Amino acid sequence: MITLRGDYYKYFYRVALSMGVSAVLLAILIQGSLSSISLSFLPKLLAVIAAVPFSCVALYIAASIFRTSLRAYRYRVIVAASETHVPSFFHFFLVTASRNMFVDMLPARLGELSYVAMLNRGYAVAAPTCFSSLIISFVFDLIALTLLIVCLILVQMLGTGNFLWLVPILCLLCAVLICFYMFFLPALRLITDRLGQYVFFKKGIGQKCNLFAKKIVVALEEAKKAAIGWRLLILSIGIRVGKYVALYALFVGVAVSFPMVQNDPAAAVIALISAEAGASLPLPVFMGFGAYEAGGTLAMVALGATKSVSLVMMLALHIVSQIVDYIFGGIALVVFFLTATSIAVADSVLENRFFKRAALVAAIVLATGLLLLVPQLRKVKKLGAIRPPDTGQIVERENDEPVAEVLDRTHGFIVWSSNRNGNHDIYKYSFQDKQIIQLTSHAHTEYFPRISPGGEKIVFARSNVPWVSQRNHYAWDVYVLNLVDGVESLLARNGTFPTWSQDGQAVYFLREGYKVVELDIASGHETVVLQTGENSVLPETVRLETPSVKPHDELVALTLRGSERAVVTMGPDGKLTKLGQGCQLSWSPTGDYLYKIDHGGKQQNAIFFIDSVTLDIKKWFDSPSSYSHEYFPKVSNDGDVLVFGASKGGHEHDSADYEIFLWVIGTPWESVQRITHHTGNDCWPDVYIAQ
Repeated sequence: MITLRGDYYKYFYRVALSMGVSAVLLAILIQGSLSSISLSFLPKLLAVIAAVPFSCVALYIAASIFRTSLRAYRYRVIVAASETHVPSFFHFFLVTASRNMFVDMLPARLGELSYVAMLNRGYAVAAPTCFSSLIISFVFDLIALTLLIVCLILVQMLGTGNFLWLVPILCLLCAVLICFYMFFLPALRLITDRLGQYVFFKKGIGQKCNLFAKKIVVALEEAKKAAIGWRLLILSIGIRVGKYVALYALFVGVAVSFPMVQNDPAAAVIALISAEAGASLPLPVFMGFGAYEAGGTLAMVALGATKSVSLVMMLALHIVSQIVDYIFGGIALVVFFLTATSIAVADSVLENRFFKRAALVAAIVLATGLLLLVPQLRKVKKLGAIRPPDTGQIVERENDEPVAEVLDRTHGFIVWSSNRNGNHDIYKYSFQDKQIIQLTSHAHTEYFPRISPGGEKIVFARSNVPWVSQRNHYAWDVYVLNLVDGVESLLARNGTFPTWSQDGQAVYFLREGYKVVELDIASGHETVVLQTGENSVLPETVRLETPSVKPHDELVALTLRGSERAVVTMGPDGKLTKLGQGCQLSWSPTGDYLYKIDHGGKQQNAIFFIDSVTLDIKKWFDSPSSYSHEYFPKVSNDGDVLVFGASKGGHEHDSADYEIFLWVIGTPWESVQRITHHTGNDCWPDVYIAQ
């Protein structure tokens, strides 16, 4: 009998092992998904995934449960033909759901081996029987697929569809089935009989391998004698129908973002079959990423879709289906570990000693899984939200709010980005009439407005698709808006964080996260001022944010992300001057000092002043009010006023409730003026004071 201590180790072993394996698989899923997507392409893909209706996902889940149940029942029917000990349908269901996950993960269907391992080690089914059931299932899958392709060809023939390229696939499937029926089983029996005559196969490992192969032959022959062919064929057709009904449901959901794509069921199934065939190729890729999209995209292009649309659709469909399958399979795997009855050897033999060692192994697996998973979760978090934040609502101005003197004695305005009308657009607040007006109303996201030296124009970044998180610095274009006549125009593709040169004749911006580019507005000529891994001492693994070029000098202030984490100033001679942690490092209008955001404030963040000569750093502003998580600082063109955003603790740049504040530099912190009163997101302000 197992002692209480032994039961404890046994329980810990199974729970820790299941959690560890699940963490490893989830980390692999995230890594495989992110590594197959370029960051410039990511916002478009996320927009498509976010738009998939829940009803389509629910139908996919229901159809997946249906086909998994049929596949589990088919396995059980085959195993029962040659085994006296047959696990319950529930156990087969757990093994099958986990097998579906592993098959998607590993190339060339190597994940099928998980079915053998789980059924044999978990539920004591003989290994030859496991292999024979796999072989038989594979053959009937091919038969069902052949019948499905015949139906597709007939449907396409009755219409005007392109079906000729399906004929070679049909011929290949028929040839494989004929060869298996006529040659595989007789040849396998003959080979095992002949091998037994050779010395190598009469003892040792050779004999064991030959005996194992003979047992597989016997299991195949017993299944053949059981006369279960028609049952298996009906189940296999049901499995195929369930599979493509599920995938077509997701296809329809993904196609919602592409009204020009026709939801032709036959054409869609052809593309899905091609994608599945591509993922099954013996290529060294995880979860079929790349091969799946290539197969499906080629099929859709052949059927008339554009390459770009096809790629987005197939990748979105692949990712959503993987997420559902991994969650489903992961849950089944955890339940399997907790319910398996014969892992390794009998409990009565193992007792405490085995489970002590097993618990240690399980703890190592769990720790490894967490070490792999945590960095992947951080990557996901850094991608930002896939949906825009709530628009919020107007709030009442507080009666005791101070009024900054600058608002009464100067003319000028503030611009910033806000989602108060449903999308991030550019807004303007005038000191003279104290009114907020909307400057842009584009369907895509806009942020980081910067006012020209003369105050007559602004540059800003606009996303390539309706919603892009500000954490993504790749899917933006640079625009200029003339505040006099309201005319806007495109300045540069693939750029963000735009700023003006001192004379207003050029614009600097960040491209691809590692290039600081200068654009001459008149000629349109671009010059790379700084590029990591090229004309700087920064390694190419470093990513940049908020470049700020010193007036009259190409001395760039940067925030570094990636292998480095610091705010720095980069000299034209390649000199790198680090200025500690923090972010949003900027030069003053005259270049006499720098300022940045860093920790050390009332609500973590505060604004810090940096002497450009001594590099001494001191706290410059930290609001004493409840809005004391400062961000987005920007000094006015005359150097007298600081505008910034602040929240009550929320951090995310484009979703937290930041309000816009104005502070006359040098006055008491308590005199800061609140400009906006709205629970939506207000961010990245700039201020201009008329001379």
